[in-house]
Parts: sequence; structure tokens; C-alpha cells
Amino acid sequence: MKRILLALAIAGASLATLSSCTKEYITNSLPGVSYVYPVKSSQWVRINGTNTYEYRQNIADLDDRYFQDGHVSVAISYDNNKTTYEIIPATIADYDYSANYSIGVVRIFAEDIGTGNTVNPPEDMYIKVVLTDTEVGN
Repeated sequence: MKRILLALAIAGASLATLSSCTKEYITNSLPGVSYVYPVKSSQWVRINGTNTYEYRQNIADLDDRYFQDGHVSVAISYDNNKTTYEIIPATIADYDYSANYSIGVVRIFAEDIGTGNTVNPPEDMYIKVVLTDTEVGN
């Protein structure tokens, strides 16, 4: 009987000790954020000697952490109600769209691939830039 009581006392003490442990979660990730900007046709700047226009959008949150280890995606919408976004790179109407980024800025390029002799900037649109944090894999 003494052995049973001793075993119960040890089991009870162990249970009380182990159940008081709490797990700690350390989260070092940044939240994903998205930005939508209206872009007027007049805001595009033609690159000299080419059929390509460039639009630059400064984004203060695009810091070294997002640049080194995160992901940046860009989409455009010609729809005034923003019901459809096209993820770029893409060919839309008479333009080949692409984008690149560095710390603090996203650059969008629109190359006019139309068959006419006149090179015009893209129409008014909305751009969506999404910054997503990821964990370092290497």
C-alpha cells in the first residue's frame, strides 16, 4: 500500500510540474501588406529611344528585409471598379508589362508592341503591389 501511495505521489508531482510548462512562440515575420495606387496615363515616362514606358512607385515598407527574403508581386487593373487584376509579367492589349524592384521602389515597364506608328503610354489604371514575408531557406 505504501508503494502505491508513493507511486501516486510521484505521479501527481510529475503531472503538476509538467502541466505548468507553457510553449513560447517567437514570431519574427513581417505581416503581408498590399497597396493599391491609381496611375494616370500622364504619369508614365517614356524611356528615350524605345517603345517602353516606365512608372515608379515609392513604397517605404519595401525595406531590406522584404528585399532580401520576402516576395513582391505586382498586378494591374484597367477596370475602374477593380474587379479584375492581371498579374505581371503579362501581355495586355498592345503592351508587354514587366516589373522590378529595389529597396523603397517598384518599377513597372510597359512596352508598346502595337502595330501602329504612334507610341502612346498605357491608359489610366490601378496597380496593386503586395509585399509578402518569407522565411530564409538557404
